[in-house]
Amino acid sequence: MSNLGSSLGIGLSGLQVAQAAISVIGHNIANVNTPDYSQENAVLSTNPAVTYGNIQFGTGATVTGVQALRDQFLNLQLTQALSSQSGAQTRYEGVESVASAFTDDGTTGLSSQIQGFFSSLSTLAGTPESSSARQAVLGQAQTMINEFQSAYQVLTQQAASANQQVGSQVQEVNTLTSQIAALNAQISSQVDPGADNDAIDQRQELTDQLGQLVGIQVSTNSDNQYQITLDSGAATLVAGGTAYQMSATPNAGNSNDYQVTVATGNLNVDVTDQIQGGTLGADMDLRDNILPGYMNQLNYIAGSLASQVNAQNEAGYLPPNSSAATAANGPALFSGNFTATGAPIYANFINTLAINPAVTANPDLIATAGTAGDGAGDNANALLLANLQNTGTVDVNGDGSLYTGPYTTVVASLTNQVGTDAQNYNAIATNQQNLATALQTQQSSVSGVDLDQQAANLLSYQQAYQAAAQFISTISQLTNQLMAAVSTTTTT
Repeated sequence: MSNLGSSLGIGLSGLQVAQAAISVIGHNIANVNTPDYSQENAVLSTNPAVTYGNIQFGTGATVTGVQALRDQFLNLQLTQALSSQSGAQTRYEGVESVASAFTDDGTTGLSSQIQGFFSSLSTLAGTPESSSARQAVLGQAQTMINEFQSAYQVLTQQAASANQQVGSQVQEVNTLTSQIAALNAQISSQVDPGADNDAIDQRQELTDQLGQLVGIQVSTNSDNQYQITLDSGAATLVAGGTAYQMSATPNAGNSNDYQVTVATGNLNVDVTDQIQGGTLGADMDLRDNILPGYMNQLNYIAGSLASQVNAQNEAGYLPPNSSAATAANGPALFSGNFTATGAPIYANFINTLAINPAVTANPDLIATAGTAGDGAGDNANALLLANLQNTGTVDVNGDGSLYTGPYTTVVASLTNQVGTDAQNYNAIATNQQNLATALQTQQSSVSGVDLDQQAANLLSYQQAYQAAAQFISTISQLTNQLMAAVSTTTTT
């Protein structure tokens, strides 16, 4: 049968179990605010029973492990939501930062300056012989050019800023993937790859950080190691204990924009166009697609306006009182890189746009007359120049689909597009943040530390510890009494 010695063992096991459980509770409480920490519970089981005769007696309890409460599928969903949110937020901030370039209060702004230029031509049509009206046209033309170039510079600077972010974020990606790979190796080296709960939680926190930087897909192998690829599947970032380094090198053929590659074995995989999510994907999208899209439209608006004004001025005739030959046609009013090659045809046109120096030197070269040799009051071509505001055509997207109508309307359409894009990205960021918050709440209900529950558990194990100690004390007293009785019998 069970004896006092085995009973002491039972009591000792009770003390050890309670101590271990209290230690786990303390670890939970200490990590209540640790990101991605999963609450742990001590896993208890009974010791093997012993048999005396036909009766089995228990031998106490033991701690067989420490189990973390986590939902891996929920964790991966949260990683993806955080990646989408950070990408949308970065796009929103990038677009919002250039919206001021298109602000127009009716006095300042691109639309107002275009309107001012054509209004000056209309005024000139009323007094074609006026030298001050001609100077006013040139002044308004320069103001309009300045506004085009100012807006374009804002876009260019924001694209350059996004490019610089690409370079710094690539280094952050490499730091995180190296740390994740090291934790993969640590986790898989354990006898039970699922037992190193703290390392698993740390890896999840780093994976969430990585997901916010770059869109990723995550899977787990049989050794409980994360396998991480880009969300497009174009390259592997982490495989077991190996991290594949990402590099950002200036691409001299593309305005020194960073080209991003991943070193996989002996190959460098170009992933510049394959990164979608996270802040890195968003910055590359801003740099390569979103902001260049606005810049292209500005170039087309400016290029279309300048080329059509030039054509109309060249179709008209100089006034009789001009210092040039009175029967001569006018020259181009604007200079610029009209013969730019590639797509779009007006690529980077705004940076080359200027007033023809010859016209600046001699404002009489504005061809106001519609017929050679007509009187000084001939304003037929000046009227046509002014009317281009309403009849000009713009290939806004560079695809041959022409828009005919006021240039200010085209600019307003671009302004609205920028505002709409900002609103859309902000809405996506808000929706993804709401999703992430909901997932975090759900995750907290599964894995989070509930201090009230921990306090209740602590009290329970404290009482269990005290009871085990009292049990041992009782067995000790019985043992002492037995020894005393034995000693008395022997003496007698």
